[in-house]
Amino acid sequence: MAKLKGFWGDLAGLKYVQVEPEDSDSNPGGAAEAPLIIAIHGRGADASDLAPLAGELSPGLYRWVLPQGPRPVPFGPGHTGWAWYELGDRQAETVVESRDMLTGFLEQIKERLQVSAERMILSGFSQGGVMTLHVGLSSPDPYPGLAVMSGYIPAPEVLAPLLPDRRDRSVLMVHGVYDQVLEIERARAARDLLVSAGLTPEYHEFPMDHQITPESLAVVQEYVNRVLPA
Repeated sequence: MAKLKGFWGDLAGLKYVQVEPEDSDSNPGGAAEAPLIIAIHGRGADASDLAPLAGELSPGLYRWVLPQGPRPVPFGPGHTGWAWYELGDRQAETVVESRDMLTGFLEQIKERLQVSAERMILSGFSQGGVMTLHVGLSSPDPYPGLAVMSGYIPAPEVLAPLLPDRRDRSVLMVHGVYDQVLEIERARAARDLLVSAGLTPEYHEFPMDHQITPESLAVVQEYVNRVLPA
């Protein structure tokens, strides 16, 4: 297995973790040949939460950048997680705020790593899947793929007007039928919204809860390798 290295950074108001092949340029701002996967964590986690995926999905063939949500989620003394948006009355407002913040972050990452949108995939789990959809489908840049794990579309009124102009976008959605955090009906509603606007998302359900399993990850890996070959 290829050896990887990782480090923390701070850009555009967001902390992030970067993971890349050990033999790539040791300068965090240096350019490299490998395409880039953006992996966005869920509520209560931090930027390092999805870092193990870098060692499982074609390790050594991609660079990874994992941004950290801007909203603290306290879990008691000594432990704070992070979220992308608030639940409740301010959900739609804070989804838009984080969408704009992530968009700015990605523009600076492109410049820092000398990579174009055509060489990037957006992916995320739970709230990270939400942000993958909102950022990826709001962007005029046609990212090769949007990989959504256990996500859905809150604030659909924000995204729906843009969808008819995004019919060429590639979207993968995987979700657990036993998900007790984000019920399967939310994923199905998100799929139906995309389909009704003329998109053709690849949609898969698995006998799992709110989690990533080897079976669901295998579908994500096949998708990544297909839409953005290393």
